[in-house]
Amino acid sequence: MHDISDNIYIVDRINPLESYTLDRFLHNELAVERKADLNDVRLAMYNILLSHGFHLQLCGCSYLAALAARYVVQSDYDEQKAISDIAISTGIDCSYIVACIKGSILRNKEFIVVARKTLCMNIPFDKTDITDIVTIIGALYKVYFNYTVDSEHFEEDDNPSINFNRAILNHGKI
Repeated sequence: MHDISDNIYIVDRINPLESYTLDRFLHNELAVERKADLNDVRLAMYNILLSHGFHLQLCGCSYLAALAARYVVQSDYDEQKAISDIAISTGIDCSYIVACIKGSILRNKEFIVVARKTLCMNIPFDKTDITDIVTIIGALYKVYFNYTVDSEHFEEDDNPSINFNRAILNHGKI
């Protein structure tokens, strides 16, 4: 698991984690670390995206959820490598995945406003880069879900997909 306790959106919260009383802790204002599997982490990512105004029907939203899941799970997380791994596993170009993610971020104009309230901190409104959004989602995950997994291995990386449109347009050359 990636240790995201040094995430700036967790460290700089108005109500830091140390300020929680037993009463606030018992009333679910802080998620207790629990064992889960990778599907629970993925479901948590979709839950965060849905509750923060993302349109789940956009393919960029599924790519963003996959990227955020890799951010939370992989201890050696690298954004470019993660995007590349997602591209290989889905059979799509990296540039298309980045464009889809940016498109879903641009369609959601309320994300920063809602994240400011749910993280109890003043997030600047210009934090709309993919790296910033994934970091914010990681902080939301840590505060509201906090699942831990035993394996950092993503099964979809074992069976990469073939982009049939590209194969047909390039006369079989992939």
